[in-house]
Amino acid sequence: DDLYRIARGVDYGWIIDKDQSFAVRSERIGVHDFTSMDVSRVVGQAAIDSYQEAYRTRLKVDLDEPDVEIYALVRDDEFVLGVNTTGRSLHKRGYRVYEHPAALKPTIASAMLEIAEWPDGEGLIDPMCGGATIPIEAAFKAYNIPPNHLRRDFAFLRLKCFAKEEFEEIRENLLAEAKTCCSLKIFGMEKYAHHLRGGIRNAEKADVLRAIKFIQGDATIPEDYPKETLTHVVVNPPYGIRMIPSGSPKKLYVGLVKALKKVVQIGTLVLISGAYKRFEEAASECSLEITETRMVSHGDLRAKIYKCKI
Repeated sequence: DDLYRIARGVDYGWIIDKDQSFAVRSERIGVHDFTSMDVSRVVGQAAIDSYQEAYRTRLKVDLDEPDVEIYALVRDDEFVLGVNTTGRSLHKRGYRVYEHPAALKPTIASAMLEIAEWPDGEGLIDPMCGGATIPIEAAFKAYNIPPNHLRRDFAFLRLKCFAKEEFEEIRENLLAEAKTCCSLKIFGMEKYAHHLRGGIRNAEKADVLRAIKFIQGDATIPEDYPKETLTHVVVNPPYGIRMIPSGSPKKLYVGLVKALKKVVQIGTLVLISGAYKRFEEAASECSLEITETRMVSHGDLRAKIYKCKI
């Protein structure tokens, strides 16, 4: 009754036009005597009744491809009602034409670069770049390119209250603010040639290939690193038996840290790992100082982001 009453009291006319369809997506957290499907049914009926009363029109329901998605969250005794404005998740940038088997979400890569506090002009490397997500996101930051500039499918463009013409104008203005050239030292190094080729394809699709220097090399071998001054290392090393043939993430971490200590005189390492106990053991063994730790969710996986002094 409370869910229906609250949802019925909302004016939906500013987001849903009379000829549009809608659906309710619900999530329930906690102990209740109803299901998330019950929430969707009740909120959906409330929206239909509210619109019918206010605009003399019965809204169309389309559970597969609705024009507008209403989001309902019941968390313990809290009820949150919202609308989907993004559509697909914002981590789907649109440049990934090559899918690495252990690809990092671009949103997490972008956050890791913020944690690294990398200033333009200083040497940055991802020594295990895979599909080049981290170097590409670094190039976006350096060139002031909106990271989702390739997308055209934002859900808010279907909302009644938004004008597509205004969005296109804002988009063009933001793209016009992008830098045309930078003094950059962004490196992507990858051991396996097929992943390196895939990373290059992704960078080309993102239109930042000019900003990244790609190298084939082993992150545990100091001689493979570029002969440049490197101050920042941001990396998503593989972990788990499937991704590491030897099945030893700690051995890989030790080799990486030892190589970085020879290559980077003074600098910052930001690393993400789902095998965080193994990394912490490796850091201790190599006398690597961990200055910050953050727990994050990467899909269904719990991982830690580490910031370290090299």
